[in-house]
Amino acid sequence: MLSIFCKQVSKSKCLIIVIIVVFLVMLITGITLLVLTCIKPCWLTRCHPKASRCINRWPFKAQCICSEDTTGNGRTVCDECGVKYDFPNARIIGGENVTVNNWPFSALIRQHYQKLVFINGEFRVISPTWMCGGTLINRRTILTASHCLKMAGDTFEYESFEYAILWNEFYPNIESSLEVSVGVYDRRKQTRQQHVKVVQVIRHPLFDEKNLHNDIALLKLADDLRPSRTIQFACLANSYLDVNLTGIAVGFGDTIPGANQGSIFLQQVNLTIYPNEYCSNVATSIVKNWTMQLCCGDLQGERDVCHGDSGGGLFIQRNISSDNRYTVDGIVSYGEECATPMKPSIYTRISNYIDWIGENSDF
Repeated sequence: MLSIFCKQVSKSKCLIIVIIVVFLVMLITGITLLVLTCIKPCWLTRCHPKASRCINRWPFKAQCICSEDTTGNGRTVCDECGVKYDFPNARIIGGENVTVNNWPFSALIRQHYQKLVFINGEFRVISPTWMCGGTLINRRTILTASHCLKMAGDTFEYESFEYAILWNEFYPNIESSLEVSVGVYDRRKQTRQQHVKVVQVIRHPLFDEKNLHNDIALLKLADDLRPSRTIQFACLANSYLDVNLTGIAVGFGDTIPGANQGSIFLQQVNLTIYPNEYCSNVATSIVKNWTMQLCCGDLQGERDVCHGDSGGGLFIQRNISSDNRYTVDGIVSYGEECATPMKPSIYTRISNYIDWIGENSDF
């Protein structure tokens, strides 16, 4: 049609018309590609060979999801997950020391703070420290509990006085206050643990401090952690957890209730996943939500997590892709007392947060 039209006009007019038509075609094509990139960015995204799917995070952002036996950003990295080493049949209270490198996805989180205060007629610099656990879930992300991370405005007690946290010249922000170590077995041996820098703290936006709902947070790291014998990543639990399974809690928390000293060595303890109603008598003033929480412990009161274990993982061994791997199914949240008969502990239920974790742990 264009050739017939060109025969009826001068060559110069025909050339102008051709240029305009080409321009319009290119413009429409460009707009179409732009809209598709905005609405369906996965169409133009190349994922890792081990990625199982791609999610359109509108606008313009596609997120590749690694298969259930791997973890990473899904584009360039999908590392094997849930792999650990020698596993003794050990029982934090009622637990035993783990074998070195036995839980390579366990992390130790210490938060430091300093503040100039006026006590007993004199100015003093106080330096409180809090300890929690965490779980490596990919090269750049550690999973922990929101309540473990003290933010500006939160309060703490020191020698019977209560003080508010305000970032200062000692610690200008929460990231600077965190000391995170991986590959830790013995807290005394600094040279055998790797310290990592936290560049971003992401607490769940709906974290409820009163009832400890959505008690989950992510620590984004400055540099990649390469998988090794001492560093591995836990798989994420995608399905709702069945009751009466045995889970394994790991941490450096107290081995004697009320000691407030923590364990020198990393501990592990076998615990039972109970029906939700078994925890109805735990801290009755706190409202439970079993969609986002789970009940786990030992009804005999012989084994439990305790002070200092918060934020650590509850692991389940599963058969994934024909291999036995460990998924992190819970985060230690709270309990009424440590190792009290008929009073298990409350954990954050990981399967309820898969989308939130995936969206915020990309790198």
